[in-house]
Amino acid sequence: MANINSFDVLIERFISERLAPGEIPVFFRFLEEEEFRQRYADRIDMDFLEESWLGWSNDGQKERLYNTILQAGRIQVREEDRYNSTERFGDADMSRNNYGGDGLRRISHIKRGWRVGYAAAAAVVLLVGVAVHQYAAKKEIPQVAQAAPPSEPVVQDLLPGQNKAVLILGDHTVVALDSLARGSTVWQGGMKIVKEDNGKINYLPDQGLVTGETAPRNTVRTPRGGQYRLTLSDGTQVWLNAASSITYPARFSDGDRTVSISGEVYFEVAKNAGNRFVVNVDNSDDKVEVLGTHFNINAYEDETAVRTTLLEGKVKVSGINSSVILKPGQQAAGTRVSDDVDITKIMSWKNGVFSLEGKSIQQVLRELARWYDLTLVYEKEVPAVKLRGEIGMNLNLSQVLKGLAAMDVNCRLEPGRKLLIFP
Repeated sequence: MANINSFDVLIERFISERLAPGEIPVFFRFLEEEEFRQRYADRIDMDFLEESWLGWSNDGQKERLYNTILQAGRIQVREEDRYNSTERFGDADMSRNNYGGDGLRRISHIKRGWRVGYAAAAAVVLLVGVAVHQYAAKKEIPQVAQAAPPSEPVVQDLLPGQNKAVLILGDHTVVALDSLARGSTVWQGGMKIVKEDNGKINYLPDQGLVTGETAPRNTVRTPRGGQYRLTLSDGTQVWLNAASSITYPARFSDGDRTVSISGEVYFEVAKNAGNRFVVNVDNSDDKVEVLGTHFNINAYEDETAVRTTLLEGKVKVSGINSSVILKPGQQAAGTRVSDDVDITKIMSWKNGVFSLEGKSIQQVLRELARWYDLTLVYEKEVPAVKLRGEIGMNLNLSQVLKGLAAMDVNCRLEPGRKLLIFP
């Protein structure tokens, strides 16, 4: 009788979201036994069960209960139960693939000495919900007339960003590159602009090139939620991150290869002895000069500094009154050089991954806002902590938010693509 009374108390605390951290493992150990699962089913109100466990329509309470269970990361779940539950329900954000399914790896919080088992905790939620449903669904649900609640706007999930950009030609013609058929050709400044089979655009010489003809300047611009890749007329490879742009001549003249960028851009510059390659940063005095090298420039206006990271070769970074020479593995914030650089983290965006390693909550959310085209709304100031792990950029926003919730970063998507961040 003592155990039953104790379990009844835990049920009530669970429903009212008042379970203490030490009571959570006890609660789930009770549910491993048939007798207590049946009692749990008998005690839970069926309307709550259907809405919060099966329909997931009560988003606020569902998220709070879900986070409570995630915080019980020390609960042991058998491997066979974990995998059986994910395979049985086929939930995309609970599969065992690194990025094709859950897309979440090594997610943890530096302030904690223990790691949250995201898939395991999710499996616990499913196993408990199913156990309740199997017993409680047999009970007849009384039909009670109730006033319909006021309707609220339905907020849909958001898909991840894609390869999309616009090409602005010298005569101001705008070409939507993502809708341009592969193999299509546009002529500009004595060059053929070809969209190749892999989706990128390539500048190739046109046989009708007129000697001495001035090459018009083109611009490729990605929106929030877009990335794109192109090859310039000298063979330089360019990758644009979300909300970025590059302006360049359709054809480089001898001795001068100058472009200007905004946002975040990665370059693999074609070697051309004697013809320097110069990158000017829009709305900044920063300039990068190279002969042939691989480097990344992060020049988003909402970041604290223009950061140039060198992967290969040598570059000169210039500011208003000073300049520095970078070696591979170094980064310049303005003209201040740092040797403590994680190249993998810097280049994660190009490889389809959000790296959270050592980043603040605000920095990670800014990256997500660009990729999912969001407006960030902070309900209160967020903790000054650093995150760890990585998240696949191929996930829907809802999957990403579940991963962040496991790190105590609580967000909710509101109408108008607004992301509300709350303690």
